[in-house]
Amino acid sequence: MTLNTNPLQSAAGSRLLRDSAYAQLRAEILSCELPPGAEIREGELAARFSISKSPVRDALMRLEREGLVTSTPRQGYRVASISLADVHDMFHLRGALERACMERITTQASDEQLQTLDRFRRFEAAEWSGGFIAYNRAFHHSLAELAMNARLKHQLGELIDQMERVVRVSVSNVKRGNPDTLVKEHCQIIDALQERKHKRAERLAEQHISAASKRVIDAISRFVVVA
Repeated sequence: MTLNTNPLQSAAGSRLLRDSAYAQLRAEILSCELPPGAEIREGELAARFSISKSPVRDALMRLEREGLVTSTPRQGYRVASISLADVHDMFHLRGALERACMERITTQASDEQLQTLDRFRRFEAAEWSGGFIAYNRAFHHSLAELAMNARLKHQLGELIDQMERVVRVSVSNVKRGNPDTLVKEHCQIIDALQERKHKRAERLAEQHISAASKRVIDAISRFVVVA
């Protein structure tokens, strides 16, 4: 029997294991399936994924660089706690990035592309398996896509993803509200974009993010132990 010792195939297989473990853990952290502060054991993850500790450790180090995981010598890894200062910073950056999107969209997107935003003019829970959070996330990802700036899209997309767990924690600690107000805000932004009024779109986007920031920060500061 001939053993496969091709170093390129071996490297590709190792990278696939690392990427798979990373993607799964990241999804569980962002969805709060692994909540803030949860302990993460390398051995348990290795057994769960049927892999060695090495790709698990690589995945955890990558998540640590993203600020989603923390490590303590001789104590291992934990899901990063939620810092109010970091939440403030994320919303501030998101506001700046989304304002930058508005002018790009009004000057770069075609009429046909702008019309694709019409699907966000209403929210029906049956149409979104992840509920309102999934609908809202898709709307803001669509804005990043329509800006047609690869770097802006990447940075805003990453930020939206990382903020998902903050939003989920805040939603879980307040009474479920009526999404109609937020959908109305989305409709106003869509109107301004389709009319190519970028100054109005910028102002509406800033107000939208500012209101979201206040809701989220009020919720997590009242009910969640934060760093």
